[in-house]
Amino acid sequence: MKIFIRRALIHISVLLIIFSLFSIATPYASALEDPDIQAEAALLVESTTGQILYQKNIDARRAPASLTKIMTVMLAIESYTAGDVSLDDVVTVSSNAYAGITADGSTAGLLEGEELSFLELLYCAMLPSANEACNVLAEYLAGDIDSFVDRMNQRAAELGCTGTHFVNTHGMPNDNHYSTAYDLYLITRNAMSLPLFEDIVSVHSHTVPATNLSEARQLTSTNMLLNPNSRYYYEHASGVKTGHTDAAGYCLISTASNEDRHMISVVLGANSVVIEDGTTQVQSFSETIRLFDWGFENFSYQEILSTMNLVTEVPVRLARGRSSVVLRPAESISALLANDVDINSAVLTPTVYSVENNQELFAPIDQGTVLGSVSVFLDGVDYGSVNLVANTAVTLDKLAYIKYEISSTLSNTWVRLFIILLFLLLGLYIAFIIIYNKNRRKRKKAADILARKRIEELRRGEGASTGHSFEEIEDRHRANAEETSKLLSADRPEKSGKTKIENLKDLFRR
Repeated sequence: MKIFIRRALIHISVLLIIFSLFSIATPYASALEDPDIQAEAALLVESTTGQILYQKNIDARRAPASLTKIMTVMLAIESYTAGDVSLDDVVTVSSNAYAGITADGSTAGLLEGEELSFLELLYCAMLPSANEACNVLAEYLAGDIDSFVDRMNQRAAELGCTGTHFVNTHGMPNDNHYSTAYDLYLITRNAMSLPLFEDIVSVHSHTVPATNLSEARQLTSTNMLLNPNSRYYYEHASGVKTGHTDAAGYCLISTASNEDRHMISVVLGANSVVIEDGTTQVQSFSETIRLFDWGFENFSYQEILSTMNLVTEVPVRLARGRSSVVLRPAESISALLANDVDINSAVLTPTVYSVENNQELFAPIDQGTVLGSVSVFLDGVDYGSVNLVANTAVTLDKLAYIKYEISSTLSNTWVRLFIILLFLLLGLYIAFIIIYNKNRRKRKKAADILARKRIEELRRGEGASTGHSFEEIEDRHRANAEETSKLLSADRPEKSGKTKIENLKDLFRR
């Protein structure tokens, strides 16, 4: 039995060791994998927030090829938005339309002397990537092509581009004509904020009406992501522009939206390769699709801070039945995050205004009252801040309030001095009353002594002269006093016809 148990323990130990080694050797399943885009440079940005999700050589100078036309058409539409031109303006193709353009360059076949509307030239420049249409727009807007190119470089600097320089309007090869993946993203982001630009680059085809020198033209976008019949069709895509030269390779800037996520992809310097089935694959399209799929599959908007989070607790004075109030966020904070991010690792940094200002917080407090703010950090990134508000109402304890007011009043130096002075005056008044009453009692006692002496004298003198006893004399005086009082209070003369004064005289004679 012991041997069996020992062998069982040995087997269990071996299994645990194997399991541990397997766990160490297996990578973390939810770790975000690099898509390893096959291109010289690539960038994926969430366009709403500007958050970079993927980058590869984004600051390296590259030949932009026809991606240059994004800037050209953007400037043309900004002129329209400013009211400098109208979409219905008729523009004549000049002899300079094909200046600097090689025979193998993309074109819409515009002819010298041909008249097109300003709007149709925009479609020609973006959908079939017509080089001559860009030169025609430049001449119409700036008077000459070189002046328009100067405006292109000036606008690039205004948008924050630091690795871009243009020498033409269309992107034909030139050693001094270059840009970067990040700069092209900045230009495209601004261009896509113009509704007309977005409308033009989002369509697969467009018909240009007949002109004075041509039948109607059917334009088709070079962006295969928009073509439902293409092997590269991508249902979430909505633009923007392709580009290709031997120097630039295959390039594509595209936008795509999936529910609440909106992305801009830049792929520069991709190749055209033969795949297993023998067909040719243009990797600017295939890698863009792969980059979008990677972004949509691995990133989503997640709530980092909820309005239900109880962030901190603050002491409150004079509150009924409690000594503090709990604070919660007034708004939630959400961000586009990798799906494997641990939201619970977010760091909340609250700021309570009363504490910050070294002040006490007093009741009453209404529910929802702003009492502070909270900042949210995740993996070192600041995702903003929102107000902190009282989670519940705090009522005032009236008895505690009265005690506090009394205590606060008595703690005032001037109030204390006033009370002391008041007590001094009260003491002086009481002393005065005591002395006054004491003197009054002395005077009364002296008067009583004199009265008694007088009574004794009257008793001895009047009693002897009249033959009446002292008690009889007192009774007579009392009766006289009562009668005097009645006479003085009477409203009219007595029946005898005598006045009150006369009656009094008679009384005193008696």
